[in-house]
Amino acid sequence: MEKVDRKTVVRELMSMHPLFRKKFLNRPDHPFGGMSKSQRNVVMALNLYPAMNMGQLAVEANVSLQQITKTVNALEDMGYVRRYIDRANRRQIWVSLSEECQNMIRNSCDANDGLLVESFSSLSDEDMLKLQEAVRTVLRIVNKMEDRPLQDLNEKGHHQEK
Repeated sequence: MEKVDRKTVVRELMSMHPLFRKKFLNRPDHPFGGMSKSQRNVVMALNLYPAMNMGQLAVEANVSLQQITKTVNALEDMGYVRRYIDRANRRQIWVSLSEECQNMIRNSCDANDGLLVESFSSLSDEDMLKLQEAVRTVLRIVNKMEDRPLQDLNEKGHHQEK
């Protein structure tokens, strides 16, 4: 069996994200286009979980602890998030998306679905079936490592690039 260049595979997989963003997501009419990167990261993180405390949110959104309060304040001023104090631990502040923001995300997803279907209309049915099979294969394989720490990739038994 041929040795796998894991670094190349990972780089090729990661190259899909900016390509996808460039081709399909960077639209001038995007509802969150006027937000800073940290604000978008917070909204996207909160879209994955019903609520998070400020520390969890900083980690999940990849925003520094110093910046998270400022970012949440701005989003709260825009009406995108709500903040509340934990009754059991009054020092704990929780943040969740406002209903208005949840609706904007839902509407944006519906609009994106339509635009994406339109974007892919230039592909043949044969190409779409191949793409569907490839996506399902990638998801199946990546989901196998979901709970596995990244450092495990370099443990013995795995090919490591030097």
